[in-house]
Amino acid sequence: MFLSRHVWLPVIIGVALSGNSAPAQHLPPVRRLPVPGVVYPPAGGHAPRPLSPARAVEMALAGETSVRLAAERREEARGRALEARAALLPNLSGVVTRANSAINLAAQGLGGFLPGISSIIVFDTFDARLQLTQQLFDWSAVQRHRATQTARQAAEVEAQLVRQQITGEVLLAYLDVLRAQSLVSAAEREIVTARALVHLAQEQRAAGLATQLDVVRAGVRLAEEDARRAQAQVELEQSQARLRRLMAVPADAELTLTGELRFVPVSTPDVATAQSAALRQRLEVVLARLQYEAATREQAAVAAEHLPSVEVFADYGLNGVRPNRFALPTRTFGVRVNVPVFNGGASFGRLVAEKSRARQRELEVADVQRQVEQEVRLAVVLLSAAAEQVAAAEQAVTLAQREVELAEERFAAGVADNLEVIRAQSALSQARTARIQALAQHVMTRVNWALALGTIEQFQW
Repeated sequence: MFLSRHVWLPVIIGVALSGNSAPAQHLPPVRRLPVPGVVYPPAGGHAPRPLSPARAVEMALAGETSVRLAAERREEARGRALEARAALLPNLSGVVTRANSAINLAAQGLGGFLPGISSIIVFDTFDARLQLTQQLFDWSAVQRHRATQTARQAAEVEAQLVRQQITGEVLLAYLDVLRAQSLVSAAEREIVTARALVHLAQEQRAAGLATQLDVVRAGVRLAEEDARRAQAQVELEQSQARLRRLMAVPADAELTLTGELRFVPVSTPDVATAQSAALRQRLEVVLARLQYEAATREQAAVAAEHLPSVEVFADYGLNGVRPNRFALPTRTFGVRVNVPVFNGGASFGRLVAEKSRARQRELEVADVQRQVEQEVRLAVVLLSAAAEQVAAAEQAVTLAQREVELAEERFAAGVADNLEVIRAQSALSQARTARIQALAQHVMTRVNWALALGTIEQFQW
């Protein structure tokens, strides 16, 4: 007596699964890579350390070149601020002069006035003193110092912004690897099902209950799933290469991801409230405003160049023929007022340039604010749409599974050939793929939502 066709199918699937797992026991061990968090398993069989999304972000921030460049720009801005502050602090220096001079009176037109006396006079001089200058009032220097301080704050915000951008990029790359892995796993499961259907068709044909056409159809279905798996493996290799590059690990390092594709509902506020929060939190807006403030202060510094400046100066030291002979104390102190009169229009040219630069920064602030508002609005719409897509994909999988069950029952009852089964299985495979894509799309919209609000560093997978 033959078993019914819907009973044969799960039995053959189990045999195929056990058959696929046997060759894996004879795979040669791979060498270990000294990379924390992403390693190959050692020869002893220990599993590699898991790679969580947070760990992937941590490794990327530690090795990303753009993060290091932002840190160096921040250090450069700090140096500029210290340099500008130096113009407001006392300047103290020490000078020691020891010289031997020869003056020819004849060269000055005085030779021959005193007969018998040489016209060449040789003498020694020595001078050692401390010199001090201090600005009492220089409004241009004050404004320039304020401008560099604001530029330093902007550099620090830029460094934080680069870290946020890298965090979002790594999370999206991590998500892409998870999506590709899920597609490969789904394709492998479908191959097992398709192979089982081929075996069943061959058994039924041998028993005279199926035709060669049924066997060919099942073979076509298996070939399609093989092609789908090959495409999924290509996407997996590409996504893994991108993630490895972001984390700065070797190109052949094994990635053992611990994250999962799962649906996490997100409650979103109304668009106006979200836009207000984003304008306060987004570092792009903060950076643009700081750059505009620095430009306006630099403009004020150039405009103040026509104002008088006041400084006090003093020096004290020893002056004489030699350090230990005829060296007497001397001093000088006073107040100097510098009044700019005309420098050929250089200050006016710099003022025109700084005014234009400030207007450019002001336009950039308005443009960034509009961009942030649009990104928040779009993120709200996409987040709602992605949640609906996940729900629709789940329903499609449920209906496709029911369709497969009904098609197998009809095939087992002999009222239909395996064409309905193949079509139903193809529809189920597509529905499962669509569910994976929908889940990945929802996670991506959550990441973009956090980026739009400026809260990507608090993102929970």
